[in-house]
Amino acid sequence: MATRRQPLNIGWLAPGLTAAALLVAVALAAFLALWGSAPEASWRSIFSDSYLWHVIRFSFWQAFLSALFSVVPAIFLARALYRRRFPGRTLLLRLCAMTLILPVLVAVFGILSVYGRQGWLATLFNVVGWQWDFSPYGLQGILLAHVFFNMPMATRLLLQALEEYPRRAAPDRRPAGHARLPLFPSGGVALATAANSPGRGTDLYALLRQLCHRAVARRRPTGHND
Repeated sequence: MATRRQPLNIGWLAPGLTAAALLVAVALAAFLALWGSAPEASWRSIFSDSYLWHVIRFSFWQAFLSALFSVVPAIFLARALYRRRFPGRTLLLRLCAMTLILPVLVAVFGILSVYGRQGWLATLFNVVGWQWDFSPYGLQGILLAHVFFNMPMATRLLLQALEEYPRRAAPDRRPAGHARLPLFPSGGVALATAANSPGRGTDLYALLRQLCHRAVARRRPTGHND
C-alpha cells in the first residue's frame, strides 16, 4: 500500500490497467456484436416492449429477495457467532468460506441432487408417502442458489466487522443486570461500511456466479427429469 513516504509508482499499475482494459474491450465487443445483429427498431418500441419490462421487474424483484434472504439471516448468525464460542464454530466458519471457492456448476448440480424432483428430499418424501412439489427451477431456484452462496459470505464479512469494531462500542460481555447488546452496536452504518470494505473485491465475482445461477435455474431444460 502506498504511503506518503512511498509515492505510488504508476508503472506498477500498467499490468492491472492492461488486463482491465482487455476485459472491458472483450465485453464491449460482444455487446456491440449483439447490438449490430439485432433487428432495427425505434427507441419507442424498445421501451414499450412488455417483455423487456417484465425482465426488468423480475430482475429487481429477484435481486431484492436475494439480498433480503441472504443478509437478514446473516445478521443474526454473525451476531450469534460473535457472542458465543462453541465446539464446531471454526469448522462452521471454514464451511462458510468454501462457498467463495466452490465452482458454480458443482454447487448447482449439488442443489439439483438435493432439491430436484429426483433428489434426496424427493426420495425421502416418497418413502414416507408424501409428494415433493418443489421445483429448483425458476425464481425459487435462483433464490436458493443465491442464498447458498451469499449468506455464508455475508456472515463472514459481518462477523469480521464485528470483531474489528472497538470493544467500547460493542462489548461482547456485559455484567448481569445491564442492557443487552442490541442487534447491532451504535454506529451501525459504519459497521456495515466496514463489513462491505473487505468484500468489494468479491462483488463482481458474485455477480458473475449469479448470472450462471440464473441461466441454469431460470428455465427448466427440455427433457430433464429432475
